Amino acid sequence: MSVSGSLVFQNGKRYQGTLIGATDDIIAGEVVFNTAMTGYQEILTDPSYYGQIVVLTYPLIGNYGTFAEAAESLFPWAAGVVMRENSLVPSHWGEIESIEAYLRRYHKVGLVGVDTRSLTRYLRAEGTQIAALTPDAANVEDVTKALSAVNLSDSVFKVATPRPITIPGEGPHMVVIDYGAKTSILTELQRRGARITVVPPTTTEDEIRALSPDGVVLSNGPGDPASIPQVLPTVRYVINHYPTLGICLGHQLIGLAEGARTYPLKFGHHGANHPLWDHVTQKVLITAQNHGYAVDAQDLEDRYRVRLTNLHDRTVEGLQHRERPVLSVQHHPEAGPGPSDSLYLFDEFMGLVTGHKEERRA
Repeated sequence: MSVSGSLVFQNGKRYQGTLIGATDDIIAGEVVFNTAMTGYQEILTDPSYYGQIVVLTYPLIGNYGTFAEAAESLFPWAAGVVMRENSLVPSHWGEIESIEAYLRRYHKVGLVGVDTRSLTRYLRAEGTQIAALTPDAANVEDVTKALSAVNLSDSVFKVATPRPITIPGEGPHMVVIDYGAKTSILTELQRRGARITVVPPTTTEDEIRALSPDGVVLSNGPGDPASIPQVLPTVRYVINHYPTLGICLGHQLIGLAEGARTYPLKFGHHGANHPLWDHVTQKVLITAQNHGYAVDAQDLEDRYRVRLTNLHDRTVEGLQHRERPVLSVQHHPEAGPGPSDSLYLFDEFMGLVTGHKEERRA
């Protein structure tokens, strides 16, 4: 039996549809839209979407089902998903189950039958907002309570590993500080032969030093970077002592650690088709993106050059230290989902790691 439900914003605006998955639940979160045409499972399992309700602008979702290889983490982190149409008969050789069964298994909420074009235009006009996915029969007081309870300030500590994880390899030892790392980041490092140690976001300077890394990766993750100042001392230590690659939230934390400010974007960048300009290679990249904040690099110009610029809104999409082996990118070079245009940045970073290692031996 179908359950009628709605996406209800704090100002009372409502988008109605049919609930799938955990149809009895009321969940609230920050509503964002993603313009990728494929990769819905990768999107839902990206820890950076923790606490968010994702509106998928592509009209038909679920047509290839879900399968283990597509996951960016062990389970979906997004609070919920809104779509125009759900494919009831998915078709893919590796498919395990439909997206409806997937949502139900992980106790996540989906809303189907929504005019996602209209909803996306609303978010573009009004900006990112808090809303609730709820059965229409739910008590109004319960919906209001769910809306008022949304708090994403400690999101990083809810999605990151609580203890170190080691991944064997024969190459340079890479320490990945996990703020909500995607599996694809680890995969790209593995493809380049790295031996990897994944550590929690609370890892201290002494603990990093004891691991003797050849390089450090500051991962992606959810939430406002300015809400976790307690991680900045370790970030400062890392960028002063090791070749460092910051990805998405990691990029923002490098900016904050170096004295820049971060600021919220009106409706963020979420999709797989965002164009960037690489000021070094003089090439346009089409990239995967998922962030709601950006770095104001004005106060960093004496130490960093802007490496990448967003061609839509001119926001800073990457920084490169003028002297030290520190590189940061606001987008997702590992994609998942998205194009592979910027995979070369992993190669470039591994080159920095190797060069730094040889300098220390000399």
